[in-house]
Amino acid sequence: MYFTTTSLKKLGLRIQLGHRFGEKCLNPERCTNDDFIIIDTHGIHEVGIDFCGCGRSDQRHTVQLLRAKLFPATIKQPKTAATTRVLELFELLGYESKASAFEFYHTLSRFTDNTGISPPKVS
Repeated sequence: MYFTTTSLKKLGLRIQLGHRFGEKCLNPERCTNDDFIIIDTHGIHEVGIDFCGCGRSDQRHTVQLLRAKLFPATIKQPKTAATTRVLELFELLGYESKASAFEFYHTLSRFTDNTGISPPKVS
């Protein structure tokens, strides 16, 4: 009857890092508090991330994110990452329109929720 706001995580999306597409990790490690945020060109999304804990890949979470083309916001226990596409878009906009990081983030925030009622949470 009507549309409701939801997230990719609530729809069941879990991203497994450290393994090839379709492979499952024998010992997945969930992100701290299971509240990972991905910033992409079409918005800011809450997703479920499982890091590899079985030892088949590099144990560092930052390396696992970088191999998946996700640039972590911090090097210790990352909970937010930006895609390489959004970083390239920000670089080009910075050259051409002189948009600041603040303005760029709020533009992406409007892609996620243009009403301003519940802005996306970034940790």
